[in-house]
Formats: sequence, C-alpha cells, structure tokens
Amino acid sequence: MLNTILNGLLPVAFVIMLGWFSGRIGLLKHDDAGVLATLVIRFALPFALFEGAVKTSPDKLHNLGFAACLTLGLMGTYLLALALGRFVFRHDLRTATMQALVCAFPDMAYFGAPILASVFGPEGFLAVLVGNLITSIFMLPLTIVLTNLGGTGEAGGEKPDILRIFGQSVARAVINPIVWLPISGMVLSFAHVTLPEPVLTSVDLIAKAAGGTSLFALGLMLYGERFMINANVLTNLAIKNFFQPGLMAVGAVLFGVVGAPAHQAVITGAVPTATAAAMFALKSRTYTADATATILISTIWA
Repeated sequence: MLNTILNGLLPVAFVIMLGWFSGRIGLLKHDDAGVLATLVIRFALPFALFEGAVKTSPDKLHNLGFAACLTLGLMGTYLLALALGRFVFRHDLRTATMQALVCAFPDMAYFGAPILASVFGPEGFLAVLVGNLITSIFMLPLTIVLTNLGGTGEAGGEKPDILRIFGQSVARAVINPIVWLPISGMVLSFAHVTLPEPVLTSVDLIAKAAGGTSLFALGLMLYGERFMINANVLTNLAIKNFFQPGLMAVGAVLFGVVGAPAHQAVITGAVPTATAAAMFALKSRTYTADATATILISTIWA
C-alpha cells in the first residue's frame, strides 16, 4: 500500500518541485508556464484522453452511474459554493461565480491525470475524460454566462443575450480538442475499431508528455505566488478538499459505483483546484488573489 502511494505521489511532487525550482533559479520565467499549459491543454492532454478512451472497453465507458456520480460531485459543489459566495459572503454575482469555479473545478489535467494513470493505468484517464466533458459542457459555459450576467450592473446597462452567450460557450467547448478528441476515442471504442499500431504509437508519443509537462508547468506557475489566508480561502479549501470528495463518495453510493471507478471519482474530487480557475478570475478581473491563494494552498495540502 505504501509503495502504491509513493509511486503515485512522489513523482508528482518531484516534477512540481522541478518546475518551481526552474523559476527560482531563473531558468524559466513565470509567464513561460502559459506556453507549457498550451502544449498540454491543446495537444498532449487531448491525445492522452483520446488514447485512454480508445484503450478502454465500451462496457466501462458506458457507465451512466459513474458519469452521474462525477456530475453530482462537480456541479453539486459548484452550486453550493455559488450559494455561499452570494448569500453568506455577500459577493456580487461575478465574484460568487469565480468562487464557485475555484471550489468546484479540480485540477484533472495537471494533477489528477498523472496520479490516476499511475494508480489505475490507462483506465485512470476515464475519470479525467468524463470529468472534463462535464466541466467543458456544463461548468465552464455556466461560469461564462453568470460572469456576463454579473457585469450587467456596470456602465452600459444593456442586458446580454443569455441564450446566445450560452450557445457560443457550448460551441467553443465542443470544438475544443480537449472535448472532441476524447469523444472521438469513445466513438471508436463503442464501434470496436482497433487503430493500427503505428497510429497508437504516434498518439502515445505526444500523450506521454501530458503528465510530466503539466506538473512542471504547475510548479512554474506556483513560483512567486503570494501566500494568503482569509475566511474566503479557508472556506474554499474546506469545500474543495473535504466536501467535494465526500460528495463524490456519496454519489458513488447513490448511483451504485463500486471498485476502481468509485476510487477514481473520490480521487478526482480530492485533487487541488485547477489553475485554469485562476486564469478565469484573472480574465474577469475579480477574485484573483483569493483564487491564486486557494490553488497554492490546496496544491501544497495535496
């Protein structure tokens, strides 16, 4: 058991520290993490998810209980955090939306994928695959819509077309490689199509870069970030590190998910907040300090 834990966590910590150290000694700049993130999000991770889907048997992909469990854990956490931000902390809608994203968006790409792959093998990407679809089709478009709604009280006063904004958000999500490539892999798996070995080898070459590069980028991104603790950050940590994995476990019981898929769901809920949440906060110019602090501390905690 100890050896399994070390095999899963020690390489993760080692590569994160390499990224942090590269920034500390000036080999790379903090902004360089964005280039590495683009490589992971646009190329390496989509192909890793594609490979995981293609190599996973259809009966494991056709697990509606598992998808329902992840949906409950991800979106249930999002709605709870949104309500807390709006009615307990009295944030405006835009700020409360950012807080919800910070609490509910696990770092499946940077942190979860290498751990799940190390513990469960290629099937470990199943949770990342399904979870990514849920966040891309539901959570992120909803965040964009609520963020735009939250800005309607500012200068101008003209209400946005909510259906148009939501439609555009979903369309952008669907054409993103991190969405359509995994879906393509699922289609091939359901169709029982076996790809030629040279094709799989080619895909595997770029897919292998996802884990190490993402963790290195995360370490570089964390270098120089400010360490801050306040009521918002502590609440975010409690929701992300304890409530979300707990809700995943409840979902596993409710929807009859057992064995490795149940463990994958709980681990997915327990990984730190995604760095993409901080990028959303930065783009919307709200909640940036609390978002960054939550990501930093939740990553150290994990």
